[in-house]
Amino acid sequence: MLEKNFSIIDYLVFGVFLSFSTLIGIYFAIKNRKNPSKDEFLTGGKNLDVFPVCMSLIASFLSSNTILGVPAEIYLYGTQFSVHLITFTIAVLLAANVFMPVYYKLNLTSVHKYLLRRFGMNAVRLSGSIGFILCTLPYLGVVLYGPSLALASVTPLSMTTSILVVGVICTFYTSIGGIKAVIWTDVMQTILMFSGLLMVAIVGSIESGFIESWKIAYNNNRLNIFNPTFSLYRGDIFWSVFFGTLTGWTGTYCVKQTQVQRYCCLGSPAKAKKALYWNIPGVLIISFIAIWCGIVIFAKYNGCDPIALGFIDKHDQLMPYFVMDTLSNYPGLPGLFVCCVFSGSLSTLSSGFNALATVTWDDFIKRYFRDIKEKKQLMITKIIAMSYGILAIAIAFFIGRLGTVLQASHALTGSITGPLLALFCLGIFFPCVNAIGAITGLISGVGMCLFITIGTLVYPRPKGFQLPVSVNSCPAEIIEHISYDTFISATQRHYSVDYHPK
Repeated sequence: MLEKNFSIIDYLVFGVFLSFSTLIGIYFAIKNRKNPSKDEFLTGGKNLDVFPVCMSLIASFLSSNTILGVPAEIYLYGTQFSVHLITFTIAVLLAANVFMPVYYKLNLTSVHKYLLRRFGMNAVRLSGSIGFILCTLPYLGVVLYGPSLALASVTPLSMTTSILVVGVICTFYTSIGGIKAVIWTDVMQTILMFSGLLMVAIVGSIESGFIESWKIAYNNNRLNIFNPTFSLYRGDIFWSVFFGTLTGWTGTYCVKQTQVQRYCCLGSPAKAKKALYWNIPGVLIISFIAIWCGIVIFAKYNGCDPIALGFIDKHDQLMPYFVMDTLSNYPGLPGLFVCCVFSGSLSTLSSGFNALATVTWDDFIKRYFRDIKEKKQLMITKIIAMSYGILAIAIAFFIGRLGTVLQASHALTGSITGPLLALFCLGIFFPCVNAIGAITGLISGVGMCLFITIGTLVYPRPKGFQLPVSVNSCPAEIIEHISYDTFISATQRHYSVDYHPK
């Protein structure tokens, strides 16, 4: 059984990380106090540099779900996930060459204002805004809850402590520092996430051997980059990954406020295009490292699956389990990995809070406060951002009490993102579509997607396509610490071997 070894140095590393994130927010709050403006808070005065925005866009890809989820995906289903790199590149090229020029010409704060300009009906704009809020806010609760749960199982950090500390600090620096604090903390967090993933990949390769790790993956059918089988029930085949991730990435980079707001904060379309283009190699490199992490984790545990033996509850806990199992003897490295995971959470949360505040102010509240002073408008936007932070913390605790909300949140996000993308595409590519047709299509699309996703919650798809793992190579010292019933249950689910306790 894995001991939760977390040294004073690890706590110190984690504390320094959170302190720097807070100080960045305080710095920009002090810097902007002489010229307080809601536009400066929400868009940075549209005078940001390419490098930090590019790093911030990369950080949005490197969420905690990526850090914990991609290695688990490789472990369970193989490298079919790498197909998403093709769709990601397509989505960024579409954003840079089709959607971004349209937004820049209109000088938008909220991307949903485009819907009003295009269709001439405020109901279409508000529908898009409500859809964005409904799919983003629950997801932020998931982003805060997921890594807290995973780390609580293998480190001394309790779930409650993780949610409160990370949620409060992120809410604080986002609500006082605005978009500049969000972007510059993203820069620091991107470096930490890259360092954490690279650390795991290198240490794992040293332990198992770089070439040997890939050989083990190949011999166990994990290097399945192209699986042309067609099935509506399987998520590990080429067509499912391609079309699913194409919709997801295009929706994220082309029409989602969290991304659009960042690259539209640059001074010109040329700078925005450059930031998007440089985002591609950054994401490709980091994606390879995340896949590499999954390969080395599989090489270590393919013959002694920790979840089959009951050491962890979910495969999302594989990454932190591997770190504590492999790196706990090196003080500071587990702390660095915890910083890596929570960097993913902080980057997603901070951009989400700022985007939600922008949409809420620009699409719903601004019309009622046109005549008040700029300082009061700024105060209102800060309160809105803080309120969303508090709501995300509350949702994270709510998910902890009702685990089914986690799956329902992902279903709701997917059900709304696709129809919203279709709505913007109708506006840009089909001049003949009017407001009535657009809003009818949106409502119909969301209704159909919800029907399908609710059906998958009530009648889950078959789970028989997970690639096999084994417990037939467990060391004797591990077998000695588990019960006979646990071992037999593990072997029945995987490979049948003999049980020989001393």
